[in-house]
Amino acid sequence: MFELNVYLEEKRRVVDAALEEALPAPGRRPAILHEAMRYAVFPGGKRLRPVLCLAAAEAAGGRADSALPAALAVELLHTYTLVHDDLPCMDDDAMRRGRPTCHVRYGIANAVLAGDALQALAFELAARTDPPAPYPAGRVVSELARAAGSLGVVGGQVEDIAFEDGQGNAETVAFIHRHKTADLFRAALRMGAIAVGSPAERLEALTVYGDNLGLAFQIADDLLDAGDLKPDPMSCLGIYGLAGARERATQHVDRAVAALEGLPPEGAEPLAAVARYVVERKH
Repeated sequence: MFELNVYLEEKRRVVDAALEEALPAPGRRPAILHEAMRYAVFPGGKRLRPVLCLAAAEAAGGRADSALPAALAVELLHTYTLVHDDLPCMDDDAMRRGRPTCHVRYGIANAVLAGDALQALAFELAARTDPPAPYPAGRVVSELARAAGSLGVVGGQVEDIAFEDGQGNAETVAFIHRHKTADLFRAALRMGAIAVGSPAERLEALTVYGDNLGLAFQIADDLLDAGDLKPDPMSCLGIYGLAGARERATQHVDRAVAALEGLPPEGAEPLAAVARYVVERKH
């Protein structure tokens, strides 16, 4: 019987060990910058996005270690977005994962620069992936860049800021969920598959899976954040309602799992389990 927790823990350890090697040593000058980068990266929870990158490589018929630099790139890119999202000019969060956020611990300027450095390192690692045919050199980098920029996470963040200022509607919610969250899930799956030269049909299946998984993840996150509180009228749940949001999350999970039907069972099983976990998790 497949044990998702065991699978996630095994992959997380691989990712954490590789991140430890990839990041500059904590005492290396400028020490405060490298300390802030490491503070943001460790500890990092379940490392879901890099784990999905590795799982996609295996589902596409390759080896997970071939996609490890790409997986690290996804995680560092994600961490940079969290550091910047927490800043006073963005979401203005003082705590993350039970401890002070990077800017509270190291100051705003150092947090901005730590995020910048994590983003740069993410692209350096992505560039180390040289996918086999039919993919050109640099394809993994371009996948990450598209997910990160104005057509991806950054664009989603801009709309999120406007949404919080009272300009939101259902169309805006969908835009934010797709670009601020789902685009990076999608990129993680595609980068892992491309890194091992995935056949086109498997890449397409993993793309559909990643799109729907990311959307389900963000809706589930909003449900967890709301808890027993009355939804804010200008929030995702305020627009869809609690029941409507749960239904949407379940629909996206069903679509994600359905997209895996053409993949080998040994490759599809971990991905299907992750999709179900996304809506069943309690934190």
